[in-house]
Amino acid sequence: MKPSEKHDTTSLDQDNTIAIVAMACNIPQASNTDELWNLLMQKHSTITDLNNEQILRTGISASALSNPSYVKKAGILDDIDKFDSQYFDISAKEADVLDVQQRKMLEAAVHLLNQANIDPGRCAKRIGIFAGSGFSSYLFGILERTDLVDALGEMIIRHGNDKDFLCPRISYKLNLKGPSVNVQTSCSTGLVAVHTACQSLLLHECEMAIAGAVYIRVPQDTGYLHQADSVLSSDGICRPFDSNSDGTIFTNGLGLVLLKRLEDAIQDGDEIVAVIRASAINNDGSQKVGFTAPSVTGQVNVLREAIQIAGIDAADMQYIEAHGTGTALGDPIEMEAIKQAYGENGQPCGLGSLKSNFGHFNIAAGVIGLIKAALILKHKTIPATLHVDKVNPTLGLEQSRFFVTQHSTPLNTSAPQLVAVSAFGMGGTNSHVILQNFETKAPPTSKQSDEFNIFTLSAKSENALNALLIKHIDYFANKPEASFADAAHTAFYCRPHFPNRISFVARRHDEALALLQAGRFNRHLEKEPEKLAFLFSGQGTQHIHMGSQLASKSAQFNQNLEQVLDVFLTEQSVDLRSCLWHEEKAAEIANTETTQPLLFAVEYALAKTLIESGIMPRYVLGHSLGELVAASISGIFDLSTAAAVVVKRAQCMARCEPGSMIAVEDIDCLQALIQARSISVAAHNSPRQFVVSGTHEAIEAAIEILDFKAVGYQRLKTSHAFHSQMMRPAAAEFFEFLKAQKLNEARIPLVSNITGQVLAEYEYKNPIYWSDHLLRTVQFAKSVQSLHELGVSHFVEIGHGYAMGNLIQANKPRNSQGSTSKVVQALGSTDEEYACFLNTIAAAWALSGQLVLAPYVQGHNKVSLPVYPFDKTRHWIEPVIGFRKQLAPVATMQANPPANEAAIATCAESATIKPEAITPGNADDNPVEAIVADIYSTYLGEGTVDREQSFFDLGGNSLIAIQMINKLRETFKLDIPLRGFYENSSVSAVSFQIAQKLLEDEANV
Repeated sequence: MKPSEKHDTTSLDQDNTIAIVAMACNIPQASNTDELWNLLMQKHSTITDLNNEQILRTGISASALSNPSYVKKAGILDDIDKFDSQYFDISAKEADVLDVQQRKMLEAAVHLLNQANIDPGRCAKRIGIFAGSGFSSYLFGILERTDLVDALGEMIIRHGNDKDFLCPRISYKLNLKGPSVNVQTSCSTGLVAVHTACQSLLLHECEMAIAGAVYIRVPQDTGYLHQADSVLSSDGICRPFDSNSDGTIFTNGLGLVLLKRLEDAIQDGDEIVAVIRASAINNDGSQKVGFTAPSVTGQVNVLREAIQIAGIDAADMQYIEAHGTGTALGDPIEMEAIKQAYGENGQPCGLGSLKSNFGHFNIAAGVIGLIKAALILKHKTIPATLHVDKVNPTLGLEQSRFFVTQHSTPLNTSAPQLVAVSAFGMGGTNSHVILQNFETKAPPTSKQSDEFNIFTLSAKSENALNALLIKHIDYFANKPEASFADAAHTAFYCRPHFPNRISFVARRHDEALALLQAGRFNRHLEKEPEKLAFLFSGQGTQHIHMGSQLASKSAQFNQNLEQVLDVFLTEQSVDLRSCLWHEEKAAEIANTETTQPLLFAVEYALAKTLIESGIMPRYVLGHSLGELVAASISGIFDLSTAAAVVVKRAQCMARCEPGSMIAVEDIDCLQALIQARSISVAAHNSPRQFVVSGTHEAIEAAIEILDFKAVGYQRLKTSHAFHSQMMRPAAAEFFEFLKAQKLNEARIPLVSNITGQVLAEYEYKNPIYWSDHLLRTVQFAKSVQSLHELGVSHFVEIGHGYAMGNLIQANKPRNSQGSTSKVVQALGSTDEEYACFLNTIAAAWALSGQLVLAPYVQGHNKVSLPVYPFDKTRHWIEPVIGFRKQLAPVATMQANPPANEAAIATCAESATIKPEAITPGNADDNPVEAIVADIYSTYLGEGTVDREQSFFDLGGNSLIAIQMINKLRETFKLDIPLRGFYENSSVSAVSFQIAQKLLEDEANV
């Protein structure tokens, strides 16, 4: 940072100030910063007492344990053996050998970006990462497992455990495109990483920077042998600044912060936890007792440099989070440096160290200290430092303005709120950071309204999706007054979109809570079928004002509807607006010549709007008139032709003799009338839903029979006997008209009402098909069944009301995968059109995840939402030494045994392989495929191999591929080209290629 020219404690130079916009940590008994703060305020220590059994299981000898100087204490981090490898697209086998420090940093980085409401996959800004880790002690256990080393190879294991690959791996897995720099300065690593990130931001190398460090030593549940005058405490308690302090205790944990230039954070509307006024680093050089010893001069210099850069009055400093290791040498030297740099004159300044609560986080100590300092500014309270019974007199604090915070102490809010943090690395690299509070107005929120919004949730797995759902139920329950629009905005724009999805439509948090608790939401899982069809309703669903609410809410729909209405008015002289919007024209809607164009206009505009929103159906199906709309959407009719065809069709039908129609549950008792052609079956809608039509007299005769047989029926409000022989004059006239019309190739497959099958081009381009359409039975049940056989799982009802959806459910449909079909209504009833339309958009997003929801997510501000709940499973290699003790069973992940030698021998005898047994997927009779699958499992992990899925989709990578192909070559004594493997890498495909080569070799013998 650049030095300021004058002391100015209150004002901030935005060009030279860095904002902390998010923080993440994972330490014993605290998986986030809120839990960390609670532990601090509760004066809680997380150092755990260990029992002998725990320690012995790690391989510590009984004789070492019996030594009176052996300290049976440690800081235990939860679930270090568990990891969500699927989230990061890492195979199970590679996850097993990935250093736990890299795993935990990956997870923490995701949560950090969640908190900052940043989706790196859609963020155009450069995000850098500056971080460090401890040496991978996990590697020792891996190296003892020679089977794993031989199977995976040195490079994969080295990349997974070498500190050099920490930041590049995070950048790769999270798509971070800014600088990616590993930082290693021993105990000051975490704070030096923060300094380095600040410099990168000020140099405009990136727009955001992740900074921090991790230290996790395994096995965790071991103590240590205390030696006099060492840096380690004799009893496992760290007592910074206490007269009885005799050392520290190392513990496991990590910390990360997300940094931005202050001006950018303000512009982006970020929640700013605190700001960094200045940071500085240096090294002691050689002017000290020894390489590992601290130096007063080095520490004074780095503190003074930070003070100068910050441009503050040192007398205003209120609290310093000290390195505070509790050692006899370290504490007095640090205190002397503080007094020299900050001076004895000024307001009281507290001293503290979180090592008293948690122990020494080693590599991560500095950044976790920074997090504590930022929380002090946020909460305006300095927590107590533990285990200080009597302040060490050698510190010389009696007559000083500096004091050890033995009790929680409020910050002086009437003075500049300045705090600082130090971290000093063994070897002499020192760091010091000065922070200040940043008071902002309450973050803007969108006003509560009755406007509907689409809310989206997604996850990499079903388990994670369920956990995320529960988290949001809690969120909505605890924030009833918050802006739902802002929450919807944040969920859609600030979170990655994954294959398992939930969506719903609501206006307020209470509505959202009720929907989630009742299970009333759209849900789609990755492995479920995704085919969607548009279903267009026919005559009888018309209603006054249909589409009016949606037109008032959706400019896109209104524009499309106006376009269609203009075509009818200018090209066909049919004014639909007056009868669509005005009550006094309601009677005209029952008129066939008005009804059919009106239904077409609304349905066409609605379907076009959905398609423009990104919802593209795989198939279209219409009921009666609806098939003309479906044909137009598919491209068979252009809009002008469609308008002319619909108007002519309605006119032809209206000129026919009047008739009647009834819906009936069973037509067996009407067969005599049907065979005599007195009545016609107009529609077969479901196994127990039919429509018959005919003259008034014929229908009355049918009703007498139905009454006598006690068969249910319902009169339909129609003027004519549609889809009957009474339409023959209309069909003839319509045919002559159609001969002059141009019909185009369908862009979307159209399922026929007449045949129940997808129409071929020669069928839908033939005018006879469309004229016969007036006479023939609507085979809706057969059409629906065809769509199910084609794998359609979702229907969107295009039209007013719920008639078509009810018919779909009446068919009790199951698609080719056995799943029950789902139906959403795109318009619904008049008073819920917009909600239904939005729910259709939401359901389609859940189905595909590809839609742009910008017009339908009304919020503008970012809010805090739950972070991603990882779906963790055990990935752990137990060191062999733990088994040698045989004191307790310890579960271990065994590498898959090599393929059965006898089976290999059998396969090698190619005469035993029958040609029919090498068909891909025929695993039961194909010994080659069984062995290949076994080898895949060896390199990718147990339970991960889907035989039809590619090697890379299973989590493999190029390094593993090379190792595995060599194993395949060795096993089958064949040359397996790498290029061919990349092109067809599933178990099934590779097995087929190998078996073919074996047969070819036999033939050449």
